[in-house]
Amino acid sequence: MKKLRGIAPLLVIVIGLAVLFYPTISNFLVMKNASRAVTNYDAATESISDEEYQKMLDAAHAYNEQLAANNAGATDALAAAVNTEAVSEEYNKLLNLDGDGMMGYITIPRLKETMPIYHGTAEKVLQVGIGHLEQTSLPVGGETTHAALSGHRGLPTAKLFTDLNLMKKGDRFYIKILKDTYAYQVDKITTVLPTDTKELAIEPGKDLVTLITCTPYAVNTHRLLVRAHRIPYTPEQAEEAKPTFRVDIPLQYLLPSIGLIALLAGWTIWQHRTRRRAAAAADSAASTISTAASASQQLSELLETSTTDESHGKGRTRHGKHA
Repeated sequence: MKKLRGIAPLLVIVIGLAVLFYPTISNFLVMKNASRAVTNYDAATESISDEEYQKMLDAAHAYNEQLAANNAGATDALAAAVNTEAVSEEYNKLLNLDGDGMMGYITIPRLKETMPIYHGTAEKVLQVGIGHLEQTSLPVGGETTHAALSGHRGLPTAKLFTDLNLMKKGDRFYIKILKDTYAYQVDKITTVLPTDTKELAIEPGKDLVTLITCTPYAVNTHRLLVRAHRIPYTPEQAEEAKPTFRVDIPLQYLLPSIGLIALLAGWTIWQHRTRRRAAAAADSAASTISTAASASQQLSELLETSTTDESHGKGRTRHGKHA
């Protein structure tokens, strides 16, 4: 029990650090998984033949043309931008290279993030990446298309679209689908009610992508829409379009963490000095006891010697009287 009391402060500090760094550690793990998914995706796209690639791309364009012809738009897509399973079997097969539901990935330089894009917006998808709204165009470019990509904001376990509100008009982002990279430039940022879906409508002749997340932060009563139009992808943009995986430590976590680490260091130093003083005191006490024992032994030997000498003296006196 005494030993447990001694390490209790250390346990409190360690638990405090674990709680503070949980979001950062969790986000790091999500980023690590995203990096692995992107690497595997790129490897898979390089391994398919040109014929397979063209077949998959043609099927995606045909799907988009059908959406445009039917004027399907996204009547319920925005309202159900969270926790919506992709139900169409035909849709699930499109751009599904490895059968894992990943159709590509998006890189947003402003956010310094690269995130995998999956079919549908089911919760299991939005916990680890970005979801494509099923009733919107697939993000493979082309006139009269409008793809919508939805991501969570404010998750304790992953960053994703948490900082989407930092996007500005003129910012660019890049979408990699199969072997192609598509560049888009932000031209409109709006906040709407979940029931207002007209902003996701397909516009004739335009090539659009809209990024969606909940707003205000932690309230989630509205939807933040960041719309962008297609621009030419040039070799100069290749560096900017490279996958980016970075985990930041928020300032509100960093300062308390420094305080806890300082407490941990202080506690360790105090413990070390306490043990050292206790050891020194024990050594001093042992030395005192040893000295006292030695002195006692010397006194005992001296008394014994004195007694022996006295006895011998008495013996000589008696001997003299007899003589």
